[in-house]
Amino acid sequence: MIDTGLSLYHEGYRIGGITRPERFKSMDKVARVPEHNRELLAEWFQHPTNDSYWAAEDCTRYFDKMNVPCFTVGSWYDFMCVGSVDSYVGRQHRGGPNSIGTQQLLIGPWLHGRFKETNKANEMEYPENAKFAMDAHMLRWFDHYLKDVDNGVTNEPTVRYYVMGAIGESDAPGNVWRTATDWPIAAKPTPYYLHADKSLRSKPSESPDDAVTWLADPQRPAPIPTIAFPGAKDARDYESHPEVRTFTTDVLSEPVEWTGKVQAELYVSSDARDTDFIVRVSDVYPDGRSILIMDYIRRARYREGFEREVFMKPNEVCKVAFDVGWLSQNFNRGHRIRITIAIASTGAPFYEPNPNTGEPLTIDFPESTVVARNTIYLNHQNASRVLVPVVTTTTDTTK
Repeated sequence: MIDTGLSLYHEGYRIGGITRPERFKSMDKVARVPEHNRELLAEWFQHPTNDSYWAAEDCTRYFDKMNVPCFTVGSWYDFMCVGSVDSYVGRQHRGGPNSIGTQQLLIGPWLHGRFKETNKANEMEYPENAKFAMDAHMLRWFDHYLKDVDNGVTNEPTVRYYVMGAIGESDAPGNVWRTATDWPIAAKPTPYYLHADKSLRSKPSESPDDAVTWLADPQRPAPIPTIAFPGAKDARDYESHPEVRTFTTDVLSEPVEWTGKVQAELYVSSDARDTDFIVRVSDVYPDGRSILIMDYIRRARYREGFEREVFMKPNEVCKVAFDVGWLSQNFNRGHRIRITIAIASTGAPFYEPNPNTGEPLTIDFPESTVVARNTIYLNHQNASRVLVPVVTTTTDTTK
């Protein structure tokens, strides 16, 4: 399984609770009967929450029925990496008797798609070792399990993952394959706090009232001019938008490795009933490039779960916590780590705008929208932060 999803709600049509009607309208041109595509789109909008309609196709509910060995492949520069990881974990630990203990997982520095015999991802060119001979390995896997060929494929590591590092720096750690007996590997959950001076630090602010406020206009969203995740690219154009905020560490004196899941905990308020929150992680090079590694979004009405909609009350502080995703990145000395926050409908067309009204979401963008005044809190009582997996010791490193 390559770059796989488990839930159409979470990893396809309603990522983070948002809707993307313009993207799926474009599927008319590849549908044999275009009207059927519009009928399906209308059906989705009748189910705004993660109800029984979506549960019927949610594979996470059926791991016990998955009863075969599986070689699962994920890509760091792909938001569906979460599906690949969850598929491996579910099959390996909760699958049928022929599934438990027979899974293998591979994650590399690639974009979404089946072609992994490459070391290039958008603007990043990794060492040659980033290439993986996918077709050759698939033949070995199928030869063993379908033809009973004893070729040693079951003796290979359960987990192989590529630790990304800086490109073009001879002293850079990372850019190596590691192996593990399971996933996730051991890491220390470490908080990084957002500060009003745009810094990112290991300790929260001592101020009782630090906060950052700005306007969010769904009619004028910050542009992410793509329909595919724009990872492995310089993100400074997006970061320079007036309605986007960045929080950056000091220059690192020593390398720092993050391998595992990144989580966001934001304390926010708004004068609108609904809005979106985008969190991004970038590696900032000494020359200023801010290379995007990962991002994710959460619609505020789903901050208490996707089974119901809970709208914001004017200027009431609420917590919005969500997983940003998986990564393995070694930030080199001389670099900085950046967290980018975009509040409200900012990130189109990749993330289509939220009208901010709290009204039922519609296929066609409504004429009525709200310019929201949003605040993210950065004080000692409401300390917005990201929780990251810092790795201090590693084993089984291979070039």
